[in-house]
Amino acid sequence: MSPVVGIIVILIIVTQSFLSSRKTPYLGGILPVAYIGFISFFFNKLIANGDYFSTWLMIIAGLCGLLSIWNSGRERFKRNRQKELDRIELQNL
Repeated sequence: MSPVVGIIVILIIVTQSFLSSRKTPYLGGILPVAYIGFISFFFNKLIANGDYFSTWLMIIAGLCGLLSIWNSGRERFKRNRQKELDRIELQNL
């Protein structure tokens, strides 16, 4: 893997982590939907190589990775919001 591809992958992961921890949950869904669109656009070219297992593995692993980052970001947002609400409730007492 070239350094440019590695930097792009890291940038995608950081962006997905950032977007999924925002107030609006739809922001975290942008990259998984874009990934599905990208893969569906290049699906025939990927299958034409004849290696079906690695193609499906790449599709499923990438999508599961993006969706798990989205899920963990939503849980982190909810946990931080609950901490903030608890802190406000303590100040009101």
